[in-house]
Amino acid sequence: MDQNFSLMAQSRANYYTAGSPVQFVRVELLKGDVTGEVAVCLTFKNVGTEPLTGFIIHFKCKDASGQILCEDDFYYEQLNVQPGELFGADDAVFVSDTPVSSVEIEQDRAFLNGRGVDLRNYKRVRLQAPRVLPGSIARTLQTRTNNKMLTCVPQDTENGWFCACGAFHPNEEAVSVWRSATKSSWAAEAQAVPLPWTATPIPSTAAAMYSLAATGTARQVLLPSAGSRRPW
Repeated sequence: MDQNFSLMAQSRANYYTAGSPVQFVRVELLKGDVTGEVAVCLTFKNVGTEPLTGFIIHFKCKDASGQILCEDDFYYEQLNVQPGELFGADDAVFVSDTPVSSVEIEQDRAFLNGRGVDLRNYKRVRLQAPRVLPGSIARTLQTRTNNKMLTCVPQDTENGWFCACGAFHPNEEAVSVWRSATKSSWAAEAQAVPLPWTATPIPSTAAAMYSLAATGTARQVLLPSAGSRRPW
């Protein structure tokens, strides 16, 4: 059945996986315009130096009471994700007719140029939420950069830096000269001051909760099938 999916809610990852060539970026809930079912889509980023050709995760979706709606592996196959690129946003790992309240994700294996890399022993580090810019400074920054997404204070931390859009870039990520220069420019524009920050390890089963409600334009989503969960 063909149907479009509209964004219901999204949330950025509140952690990063130290040392991993793949980082979890955000989770989104999308509602089908025909069946009303909810699709769970995950976005990841290749922060390594090699093309990503495949990726395996283990995920668990829960309802508001904590009951497990689905627990399974998901295989992102036939990829050609270059360093710095995002992937996964249009692939539903699970479709539910019951409201989904949280998702737990564990990285299993990445394939870099076809070479398998075990990701199960990489540790997660909790991120503090980025500091929000005062309204007047945010408006000035958005006007000067023509980017309405810039609402946060750019911050350097011992493990990476926060962009003015709120995204975290770990030290493992190869940052271009343009991005580094832009980061410094945004920081100057926003009159940012680095904040005290402490890295705190968190369990590998920590959940990414949906806390940011949003609406968006309809888009097509590739629904999961038996073929998307077969062994490599």
